[in-house]
Amino acid sequence: MIRKSDFAVTTVIVLSFALFFSCGKVKTPSRDNIPLIKERLAKLQVGVLNKNAAEIDSVLSVDILKRNESSDSLLKLVFGPDGSFAFESFGQAVIVYTDKAAQVECYIMDKNHLVDRPLTLTFTFKTGEWLLNGFRIGHSSGDSI
Repeated sequence: MIRKSDFAVTTVIVLSFALFFSCGKVKTPSRDNIPLIKERLAKLQVGVLNKNAAEIDSVLSVDILKRNESSDSLLKLVFGPDGSFAFESFGQAVIVYTDKAAQVECYIMDKNHLVDRPLTLTFTFKTGEWLLNGFRIGHSSGDSI
């Protein structure tokens, strides 16, 4: 006859093993994605720096249009409504990613490198490449991708 205490201990041990082995099956996204995402960010930065809508469009996902965002709206956001901001880079980028999505939190910087213009860029991995899927002013408050 099995005592209740023996059954409880056995149950805890079995559940512990199940939890341990299930945690081991969580797949970490490939680190190979990091340079690919950085390359896309650099290409986007060059397009913005040159105010080249065609170059920016080559990095955009078609899904971005569903949110009424485009190369023109990104340029307006970066350079301001009067086009006078002296953009230099997307600085201090922090990349959080999975195998299918990435979020880049950075700052829209001029030559002074002030961190008063936070920007969040969202990329998705579609058709074998990372494409810009959205952007917004500000950084996430713990939102996941």
